[in-house]
Amino acid sequence: MFRPASFALSCCALLLFGALSGCANRIPTASVTGTITINGKPVEGIEVQFVPEAKVRPSIGMTDAQGRYRAEFLTTQSGVVLGSCVVQLSIYRGESMKNYLPKKFNEDAASNPEFNLNVVEGGITFDYDIKYDGEIPPFVPM
Repeated sequence: MFRPASFALSCCALLLFGALSGCANRIPTASVTGTITINGKPVEGIEVQFVPEAKVRPSIGMTDAQGRYRAEFLTTQSGVVLGSCVVQLSIYRGESMKNYLPKKFNEDAASNPEFNLNVVEGGITFDYDIKYDGEIPPFVPM
């Protein structure tokens, strides 16, 4: 026999269990912020990616007009996964998949000790000045 009160109680219990278990699965992260410049000048639209050693998704930040960024893990969780990670810097403009920065700043970044970080509970600041001779088109917001 169907009992509405017992069904409602079961639904509430399932929702509560789902909410609590979702909290338990939250990956520990810490705040990572900083400023990225090119030859000492801020550049908007530099992608700053933190690729963790742990096999989880990277965190990404994008520089603003002052060169500042804040890393985001998910839309609902900011920061970077705790532990070792490699920073990768990229500049894309428009719809193009061309990265204007050389591979030493992204694909080969792991070989540069400056780009190997350890994210700790209190968070860290990562500032970097890219030395670059090439021409970078201006940032155009999408």
